[in-house]
Parts: sequence; structure tokens; C-alpha cells
Amino acid sequence: MLIENYHLEGGLSEQQIEVMKEKALDLVEKVGIYVPHEGILRLLSDYDGVTIDKEDVKFKSGLVLKALNEAKYLLPDYIKNNWIVSAGAHQTKLFDLDTGKIRESTLNDLVDMIKLGDSFDTVGSAPLVPLDMPYYVQEILMHKVAWEHSRYRANDMFEHDPKPTVECANYVYEMSRVAEKWFALGLYMISPRMFDRKELDIIYNFLDKGVPMWAGTMPIAGINAPITMKSAFVQSMFETFSCLTMLNLLNTKAYSYIQIIDSFVAHPFDMKYTTFVYGSAEDIRGGMDHIALNKYFNIPFSVKSLLTSGKEPDAHAAFEVSVFTLMAALAGARIFRCGGLLTSAEVYSAEMLVIVHEVIEYIKHLLEEEEFSEERLMVDEIAAVGPGQSFIGRTSTIQNFRKEYWEPELFLHSNLGQWREMGSKSTKQHANEIAKRRIKDHTYTIDADRKKELDTIYDRALQDEKLMNSYK
Repeated sequence: MLIENYHLEGGLSEQQIEVMKEKALDLVEKVGIYVPHEGILRLLSDYDGVTIDKEDVKFKSGLVLKALNEAKYLLPDYIKNNWIVSAGAHQTKLFDLDTGKIRESTLNDLVDMIKLGDSFDTVGSAPLVPLDMPYYVQEILMHKVAWEHSRYRANDMFEHDPKPTVECANYVYEMSRVAEKWFALGLYMISPRMFDRKELDIIYNFLDKGVPMWAGTMPIAGINAPITMKSAFVQSMFETFSCLTMLNLLNTKAYSYIQIIDSFVAHPFDMKYTTFVYGSAEDIRGGMDHIALNKYFNIPFSVKSLLTSGKEPDAHAAFEVSVFTLMAALAGARIFRCGGLLTSAEVYSAEMLVIVHEVIEYIKHLLEEEEFSEERLMVDEIAAVGPGQSFIGRTSTIQNFRKEYWEPELFLHSNLGQWREMGSKSTKQHANEIAKRRIKDHTYTIDADRKKELDTIYDRALQDEKLMNSYK
């Protein structure tokens, strides 16, 4: 439970959000979005409140408010009273656990990082792309491996891996039925206010299957959105409103929702280095605005507090992750995204995942509510021990010391001599050993019959020329 006296004040006020909401709704009605898909335009033309001019689509605000009201957020049971880490996703480079050098990711790496993540109970999409496998089955393998070696990965609302083609989406959907796993389709706006034709086609081809569909967007201040973060958030609201409204009208056999990992977000951009600046002061302030907006609209939220511009699992990376995560936790966040990612999502690191897990555990114990009672004041214990004597051998100490204090796995409380006796290992070296041990000791696997069926579907996909050609 969050200690009531530990909280943040400031950020977007309700009045400010209402102003931004009205501006965004006005953009939905008067500016609209670009929808380059004949079939979808034809379906939308049947609805009152939709205005179509060639491929530009506008929605009346009443349709937007209806879509917001009808959106469903079916969060998994394990989220209750838990702190959740999403670890990934879909990176193409990683730090080799043996050499420490950056290299391209492989299928074996994908399996190992899925196992490591599962040992920490992580959620979200597959962390790596198996670049050593044929390009047309890489996305299929990312889901297959996640389902075979983990309990939560790619299996709930935190999953957001793209399905690049209709044919790929069909295979992932078929496998999800066999594995009895989550399947949803997402539609990201391409800021400013347009869609990719292929993504629209995937949505269109799945409208009869009754699968959940989500809306997302990610405007970047000064690049595909205006330079101020507040204006980038208004654009995010405008685009998200429009995308959700469109899906709510189209997806009549299932429900639609705003992707909780990228709901009402905006990110800063460093013009000097031409790169994202995840973990920066500006990004943290944006994260606080993201939390305020989601609270206002009553949408579950996760925060990208585990994403850093740090290049290695070092002090830079750990500092940014720790400050952002602590502030987000004080603001009420309990779902934290992008564990294991470094250099603004360019590289994956097993050691960094170990570090961020420890950071989360640290903050979780910091914010635990401590019971205040006569029993815990232990006045009788104080009176029972004579002057200059010790409490270390008392029954109350022996029975309770493990419950009273968190025992870290990585941030050890050893003194200098003990640290030397244990090999004088750096935090990175220790994290490396923890990662390797957890991968080796991991035992979870999907049951054999389902595994066999998944293998059969995958073997068919390998020989499918239509699937192969869909990527060309």
C-alpha cells in the first residue's frame, strides 16, 4: 500500500486537462485524420457524425466520448496489489552475456531473455527479434517462444508487438488459439494524423474475427509534433481520440481500447544528437503528465520509467531509471515499462533487467506502509534489556529480522572486507552472474501437446510462400 504522506503534487491540473481535451476534440471535428483504405472508408461512411472528404476523416465529438465510454480494459488478475515490470520489446541488438560486446540478437538470445524475464515475473511483448531466422517468421517466433517459455509474456494487454502483414497476423492468431493465449491487434497513428496502409489492411481483414483492437500514438516534440511538450500531448490526445473512435465504429464484434502502454504520451527529442531522450528531466515531466491524463480519463497506465539513454548498465542508466520510477511510483504508478532497454531502446541488456528489477524492489519496500501498533513499539523489549546489553540475541530479533528488512539480491549490504572476500565484483559483474543463474535455473515450459501443435503451425509457416511474399 502507498504511504499516504508520500506523494507528489503538481503536474497537469484537472482544469488544464479539460482545456486540452476540448482543443483535442476540436481538432478531431475540424481537422481530422488521413485514412488511406477504401474498405474502411466505405464502412465509416455508413455512420452519422462521420465526415469523409476523399481520404480525410472527421468525427463528431459525441462519437469520441462514446468510444471513450465504451472502451474496455481487461487487466489480468495478477496485477492486483502487485508491482509490474514490462521487459522489452522487439530489439535487434543486445549485450552478449559472455563477451559484453554488442551484437545482433538470435533465436537463442530470445529464448534466454524470455526465460530471464519470466524468472522476474515480467510481462509485455517479446524482448528480441531472432535475426538469425528467416525474416518472414521472426514475428511468429517471437510470440511462439514467449508462449512456450513464459507465463505472462505476450499474453495480456501489455503485449504490443506489431503483426507486419495479414498473413503473419493469421499465423499468430491461429497459434494463440492453440496455446490459449492473448491475441489483440493494434493500430498506431503515424504522427501527424495518418496511418500505414498495411496496418489498416490487417485491421480490415480481422473485423469478422471478434478480436480486441487498440489505438496508440507516440508524437515526438519538434519532430512529428509541435516543439512544446504540452502541444505534443494535445496532438497525442487528438490522434488517440480519432483512432479509438474509428476502431469503436469498425470493430463491432469485439471491444476496442487505448493501448495502456502508449496512452496519451509525448516524448522530447534532443536536437543536438537527433535522438530520443528517454530518462531525461523533460521525459520524466512528460511521464507525470501521462499519469495525470490517464487518471482523468480513468484509463490504466504504465510508465516508460525503465527506459534510459544510458549506453551501458551503469550509473547513468541506473540513475535515470531510479529517479523516474520513484517519481512515477509516488504519483501512483505500479506498472513500469521497458526493463532491460538501453540507449533509448537501441540495445537490450540482461544485466540492466536485473538492475531495474532491483530498483523496483527497492522502491516497493520504500513505499510499503508500516503498521503502527503497541506491539511494534516493543516497549517491553526496551525495558527488558539492561544498560549496555544487546538485542541481537533476543527471541523477538531472531524471529523477526528477516521480515523487518528487505534482503537485496543485487544491492548487497556487505562491508568492504566482505565484498573483497566475495571477489570484489562490480554491480554489473554481479548482475551478469544473477542473469546467467536465473536463465539456467528457469524451468517453466508450455505443456507438450500444445508445444507440438505450435511446432506444426510454425513448420507450415516456414514453407508458406504467400507469407514470404507478403513482406515484399
